[in-house]
Amino acid sequence: MSQPATPTPADRLLNLIVALLTPMFLWSAEGDVALARIAAMETVKSYGLTGSDRVFRAAKIIAFDLAALSSLSLAMADDLAVPLVVRLRGNANSMDRAAERNRTALEQDGTAATTAAKTAHLTEDRAAASVAEAQKLVQDAKARTQPAHQPPVRTAHQPPVRTAQQPPVRAPMSDRQRQTAWAGAMADVAAEFSAGLNTLPPAARAAEIIRIDALTSAASALATGTVPIPPVNRSPAER
Repeated sequence: MSQPATPTPADRLLNLIVALLTPMFLWSAEGDVALARIAAMETVKSYGLTGSDRVFRAAKIIAFDLAALSSLSLAMADDLAVPLVVRLRGNANSMDRAAERNRTALEQDGTAATTAAKTAHLTEDRAAASVAEAQKLVQDAKARTQPAHQPPVRTAHQPPVRTAQQPPVRAPMSDRQRQTAWAGAMADVAAEFSAGLNTLPPAARAAEIIRIDALTSAASALATGTVPIPPVNRSPAER
């Protein structure tokens, strides 16, 4: 004869929460404890949660919502004094706010858990390597697009020509130089984001690494010219 499986800590926690919620379902189960327990179990399971903190939050949402409905139901009795009716409705309002706070916290926990799962492969070391690679590609692109300086050619007996001092004429940027400038700006912002990653909480760190990955990917694509150059509205002097 096989022995029953030993309950896991998660199973024990779920059983404890269901036991605490069961009395709140007795009114709908017409006093049937077994039926009330089933109702409590199915309600908790409908959230589909794992982890003690998240299961507790779901249990509190259920309890606060039921308490709010119970207070509102009691407040509908015809023979209650006005102060008691007001008190019951105030209690229902407090329970509703408590349920909403836990619901918001549960949604935030779920978002943070989803983000962490999606960014598990995006580590701090990989982010730093991506920033360094993007910066190197930008430097190489700047070296390729930098115009070579050619001094004016003079004959051996030609004296230097002295002209009135004029402001230097700035040559218009080419499309490739403009693209490289955008790549450099993105790589610089990514480097700033990566500076304090180790001081951020897990959820914020994951979100920051996503930004770094997007910035470095765009910077690398711009620096290497693997993306088309967007059209630029030039002034008449540049045309």
